[in-house]
Amino acid sequence: MATAQRIKVQCEECQAVFEIQINEFEFECVDSDERDMGPELTYSGTVEIECENCGSLIEVTHIFWEYPEGFVNHKETNVSGAEVIENTL
Repeated sequence: MATAQRIKVQCEECQAVFEIQINEFEFECVDSDERDMGPELTYSGTVEIECENCGSLIEVTHIFWEYPEGFVNHKETNVSGAEVIENTL
């Protein structure tokens, strides 16, 4: 059974919890470096939400690298305005 790719965050201001699904991100290729087995591709996507409780801005940026192409070899998630509770992205 596959785990849903999502991130759960808690607003730093009011502690409200939000869940963002992977399909809410619009990823685009932001870099490409040629290596021995073909290109290493860097993809980045950002979701901005306004806390429904207090109006604070929460920003989640997810970056992942494919190398060789089609194989995710590294990923990173940066969050501002909230604390990460769970991350399966």
